[in-house]
Amino acid sequence: MNNKTPSPSSLSMPELDLTSAVERFIQQGGVIHVVPVGETAEFPSELSRAAKNDIETEEDGHKKVELLKSLVAKGAGVNSLQYSLRMNKKDIKRMAREQSLKISYSRPVRIARSETTRDLDSVSDETAGHAMHYSGLGYNVVEIAQQLRLTVRQVWKIGRDYRFDFKQTRDPTICDPPTAE
Repeated sequence: MNNKTPSPSSLSMPELDLTSAVERFIQQGGVIHVVPVGETAEFPSELSRAAKNDIETEEDGHKKVELLKSLVAKGAGVNSLQYSLRMNKKDIKRMAREQSLKISYSRPVRIARSETTRDLDSVSDETAGHAMHYSGLGYNVVEIAQQLRLTVRQVWKIGRDYRFDFKQTRDPTICDPPTAE
């Protein structure tokens, strides 16, 4: 059941006397500044907030510099730095120059086609054995192709010809691209 109780109207709020409230404020150590007519008051709390924001900005700047140094040491590129530091590329590059850090740029995953000189049909049993070994170690097809200087198509052909599957470990957090219907 929804029994609603009426609001207590019998309780009345004590009436406040403005002059007695001001006197009580002054007795407790409060200070009232009178602002001349036509001017605006400057609140010290706003001034202290602005100074506090400057201090926080300096602290954040030091934290960002330390984070930049650690990420660059790990080999992070500009795009990952941009995501981690929440800064634009221009500011990241400026900060890196000031700290005399060199940002590594991402390298392409696959090797250039000119480096793959082998023909699709000329894959030896030894190369296939290496591909199976790398697959057993958990390498994916692209990594095996890089290690053996083959194309991805050649590695898939090895798997088909020698009748074994490559291990493909998928990250469950990455969703598959939508399929066209």
